[in-house]
Amino acid sequence: MLDEDGSGLYTDVVFKSSPFKMTATPITTEEKDTTKLPISTDDKTTILLNVEGAVKELINNLSKKQQPKGIDIDEEKLSTLPSSMTGVVVHYLVRGLKEDFNIEFAEQPVSLKPRMTNTDKKVAGKKRLLTKDQKNELLAKMQLSYYESDIASGKMTIDDAMTSIKSAFDKKKEYEDMGYMLPAKKTESPFWKE
Repeated sequence: MLDEDGSGLYTDVVFKSSPFKMTATPITTEEKDTTKLPISTDDKTTILLNVEGAVKELINNLSKKQQPKGIDIDEEKLSTLPSSMTGVVVHYLVRGLKEDFNIEFAEQPVSLKPRMTNTDKKVAGKKRLLTKDQKNELLAKMQLSYYESDIASGKMTIDDAMTSIKSAFDKKKEYEDMGYMLPAKKTESPFWKE
């Protein structure tokens, strides 16, 4: 927070069980030179972290882009985090070093660099994304008849079936938008459009 004259930072701490109010010493906000540390991908080592279960669970949830229990995190911010536990820890370590000490690495650590998912690799290489059976099942899921026995037995409502049909349509459209065609004929394999 800015001080009254806008020159520094301060923090008010109030203890509920105590009548005391403490104000920290102002910290000036003058720009300091950033120290850049050299980094080499050839020089790797391991750090073992002993943490509480709740810490590990939070880091794991963040790396999987899942909302932690009891916490509401902005989906957009969650989607920008690295996809590994190491990446999440290093992300916040790098951020803390920059904010607290004006220290950065000359290059971005490997654990923070975006990685291609298996699907991304297949799309880039125009490789098969679905088998013929998977394609046929997806196309079948677009028909109400696929769900009739589950609806009749009470395992699924018509609304659930409609939601599943919409989901299958959306998935098919997603494939076709990237140029991966799913022919209706059961004996034909999916293919990349030229």
